[in-house]
Amino acid sequence: MSRAGVRGRVAGGVLALMVTLSAGAKVPDAGVPDAGVVPDAGVAEAPRFAWPRLQVISHVESSDIVEAGGIPVALRAVHVKENVRELVQRFADAFRDGGLYVPPGKEQAQYANNAVMLTALDPKRRITYTVVMMPQQDGTTTLYLGEANHALARPPEAAGDFAPLPPQANGVLRVNAEGSRTLSFQVPLTGPQVEAFYDDALVKAGWKRGDEAGLYSRTGAELRLTHQPTKDGQRGVVLIYQQRAR
Repeated sequence: MSRAGVRGRVAGGVLALMVTLSAGAKVPDAGVPDAGVVPDAGVAEAPRFAWPRLQVISHVESSDIVEAGGIPVALRAVHVKENVRELVQRFADAFRDGGLYVPPGKEQAQYANNAVMLTALDPKRRITYTVVMMPQQDGTTTLYLGEANHALARPPEAAGDFAPLPPQANGVLRVNAEGSRTLSFQVPLTGPQVEAFYDDALVKAGWKRGDEAGLYSRTGAELRLTHQPTKDGQRGVVLIYQQRAR
């Protein structure tokens, strides 16, 4: 697969859900516990957090910047030798040693498909750091690393969405990357109702149903629909738009 194809798949797939948390995390101006020691006057500010060194097998995707909800998010994915259990402790220690605030476990998001997600924040620089750890059958792990810079946020734009939203859609997040765009949201509908809504709306907009469920295409583009139930009884929906060779 080409680099652009990998980028679209990564940013639009697993990381589309990852940046929902990373970009949507609240970064208050004050009142967040500081995991590090406050420096005395005249002492240089602590260096910016650096991801821990790992045994990298391959880089799934080179560094890239996407925009999620108006917030720039730096994304990177790597395949490493360490297993998930070891990595959870490694990243938790790295976050704390780096002077970041790590929310309690009950405030950390739970991730599907046996993956683990951990988030920390630098309240001074207004940056959230998120790692998604996906175990592989051979005991290795694929890591998705994200840095969301809230200090550079700008109002997200709804104009030009590539697909319509159901009337009751809430918590909408828009992710834009080179060659791909993503819409994710929650809606109080059942799975069949979500599928019926998009079967009707997308076909009217000129999309053709593909052989695979949730897949639509038209000249120069492909659209994928996925959804799953959420803890509060709604449906979490992700729409991924990708350009493709004509």
